Amino acid sequence: MAEAVRIKQLLLLFLVPLLILVVVFAIGIGVYRQKTVVIELSLYSGNSWGVPQNFAYAIYDKAVELFEQKYADKGYRIRLRTGMMYKDYSEWFAQQVLKGKEPDLFLIIEEDFTTFAAIGLLEKLDAYIEKSDLSEHDFFSNALEAGQYQGSQYALPIGIVPSFLIYNIDLLDSLGLSIDLDNWTWEQFYTLCSQITADLDGDGELDRFGVEGYDWHQAFYTNDRALFNEKSSQAEFTPQHMAEMIEFLKKMHALNQGVVVREGMFEEGIVGFKTFNLSEFRVYGSYPYRILRYSDFDWKAIPFPHGPHGSSKSKLYTVQLGMSSRSKHKDVAFEFLRFISSDQEFQYQIWEYSNMLPVNREAFDRIYHSGIMQRDGMRPLDREFIESVIANSYIDPDFKKYPVIDDYITQRIFKIIAQDEDIPTGIVDLRQLINDLLLENTSVQSVNR
Repeated sequence: MAEAVRIKQLLLLFLVPLLILVVVFAIGIGVYRQKTVVIELSLYSGNSWGVPQNFAYAIYDKAVELFEQKYADKGYRIRLRTGMMYKDYSEWFAQQVLKGKEPDLFLIIEEDFTTFAAIGLLEKLDAYIEKSDLSEHDFFSNALEAGQYQGSQYALPIGIVPSFLIYNIDLLDSLGLSIDLDNWTWEQFYTLCSQITADLDGDGELDRFGVEGYDWHQAFYTNDRALFNEKSSQAEFTPQHMAEMIEFLKKMHALNQGVVVREGMFEEGIVGFKTFNLSEFRVYGSYPYRILRYSDFDWKAIPFPHGPHGSSKSKLYTVQLGMSSRSKHKDVAFEFLRFISSDQEFQYQIWEYSNMLPVNREAFDRIYHSGIMQRDGMRPLDREFIESVIANSYIDPDFKKYPVIDDYITQRIFKIIAQDEDIPTGIVDLRQLINDLLLENTSVQSVNR
């Protein structure tokens, strides 16, 4: 009997403190849940400019780390949804939307942006921005414009990747050729490409070529303003300017005598020019990667040449982040949006943890003043040049069916060129094709809130 009593006393001595710990823990969990706000953010791995990048989520991990440190007293937490590749992300995200399970914040594929804004999935940010300390002057304007729909801001940019040409300095020097950038026109570009193109061994086949990766996109935007009207409901190009572009591309196409200049031929040293972007410049302009490619000759970045009615322009890639209109924590979600797009400490890390440039101008200034670009042996990238490229850039139309329409336009222009079709007739057909395709793109359904 005495032994049984002693066992009960020992159990009580053990269970009472345990019960107290359980109660305290439960109270703590309750307090934590009341204080903590968890925001979900979905990410993709990869990018639209096609440059592989190790540690794809590193920049977002850094953003979460800095944000949670800054708002530790408020208990803000960011939970990342990862694992989707860029090519699969759009379909995966559409499924989440249909289930009503999209996250509070999400990276936006370019061609999804207008559809998401039009159907009410994206929260309009104007009112949040007005109440915040955000200023449009803190950003590169083209990066902000990529997140605008019908005059309102629906997404904020994180980073940008401008594009440009590079040329083989050694090859041009060996031929006694030079570039007059004060008069950098299609005519000069064609002349240089024609002087570079050659059959070196006399076997009747070309061994050296003018340019790799140059197509109608780079030519169009350097001689005309817009392919579509602002509502993307019909073609907006100028027939005369389009005719000039096609004539120019026909001449460029004829230089190669039917040979396709494949990707990688520039690095073999047998092509004079190549389309490039900042991410490629970052990867292949830095040690040790630069010894793997483009190591046998010197090369330099320059703007795209312009047509008779245009100026030098090039595509600007942007990474945009938006907020779901169905988020339950919109104020906190916007606080993270504001932070990731404008916090100078984080934006400075963009260059460190990715192959992009920051969208915040002061962070951009710090990068150039710090000398970080040369820290890893990166070849110089002139600041005046890169700022000019960003300022004179264009952003691809971002409505849902643009990639499909773009493919049709590419095929039609190539047919006009390759089959030597009548250009005025081809342009009339092209305009009708664009208008018909755009007409099929007009119907959208709204999100049921």
